[in-house]
Amino acid sequence: MHNLVVCTLCSCYPHALIGCRRSGTSRSSIARARCASARVLREFGVDLPESTEIRIWDSSAELRYLVLPERPAGTERLSEAELATLVRATR
Repeated sequence: MHNLVVCTLCSCYPHALIGCRRSGTSRSSIARARCASARVLREFGVDLPESTEIRIWDSSAELRYLVLPERPAGTERLSEAELATLVRATR
């Protein structure tokens, strides 16, 4: 499963945290993300297998979504500092 958060109010999202905003915030851009989510994700450099379920979460002024990744397998004994190193390495 892969999560995609869309929002017509993207200007107030923390882009340093969720990544660069390449597409516009127009209704047509949001509709395109909903209808062709795999293609839109590929444009952002995320190439998923066809079998991946893509869940779309629509944020609004009243409701915000932040998708947190699962802890990587085999990292149960890593310290917080060691985990932070992993996160920086994947950026």
